[in-house]
Parts: sequence; C-alpha cells; structure tokens
Amino acid sequence: MVLRKKVAGMVLLNYPEAFIFAMLSTMAFGIIFQAPRRSLPLCGAVGAVGWLVYIYLRNGAELDSFYANLAAALAVALLSELAARAVKAPVTVFVIPGIFPIVPGLAMYNGMTSIIEKQYDLGISLLLQAGMDASAIALGIMFIGSLFRVIKIKQERSHKHG
Repeated sequence: MVLRKKVAGMVLLNYPEAFIFAMLSTMAFGIIFQAPRRSLPLCGAVGAVGWLVYIYLRNGAELDSFYANLAAALAVALLSELAARAVKAPVTVFVIPGIFPIVPGLAMYNGMTSIIEKQYDLGISLLLQAGMDASAIALGIMFIGSLFRVIKIKQERSHKHG
C-alpha cells in the first residue's frame, strides 16, 4: 500500500496524516458550530473521508477539481445522512462541518488577490473555477439530500398502505 504520493515534484502527500488533520479540523468546525459532543468523532470522520476522496481524485487520479469536489461532496452528504441516523441527530450537524475541508477558500483568496494585483484574467479564471467547485459541492449535497427525502417519502407511503 502506498502511503505517500508525489505531487507537484517535491511535495509528498501522506494520506493517513491528511486524514488525521482533516478529521481534527472538521471536529474544530463542529465545535464552532456547536455540534453535540457525542457527534464530534463522526463529524471528523465524515470531513476526513470527504477530504481523502477529494485529494485522491484530484492528485492521484488527476481529475478536474469540479469532479473531485462533486465526488467528495457526494461522499460527505451520504456519510452525513448515515451518521445522522446512527446518532439520531440532524444531518446538518455532520454535513456543514464535513464540507469545510473541501471548500475552495484558497482559490477564492488567490482569485481576489490576483484581481487586486491587476492580474484580471488570472483572477477571473480562479474565481470562476472556485465558483464551479462550490457549485459541485452544493450539487453533491443537494443530490444526496433529495435522494434520502425520496426514500423517506416512499417508506412513509408504504407504511400508510401496509
């Protein structure tokens, strides 16, 4: 099993370390958003898995960031729905902190910095990509949320008629 992946020449990516740091940062956002203490480990795991999906698809499989973010958001949303049912908590307890590792904040920052430095073409390009990545995250969460709502409605209808 390969634990390290060469990225951009000299940078080494250690997946277990990435998981741990993503888990800790997601748990920190869970604390900031006042998630129940009992849900914090699951919160962290949800965000960490989403981050690993993103970095593997982006760096390992060399997918475009839109598709990597979409897949990561689908993973975060699915795990959030399952975790919410496991601990009987709202899905937002898991999905909101869980998406923080994949939010394209650095791309937005770099885009705005480029515009301030009068590099308009680069800035607009970076901001458009960040917007597309944010859209992919929203799409992934919306898709899984809608899927689970449809399943719930079908279960409720079958219980009424059965």
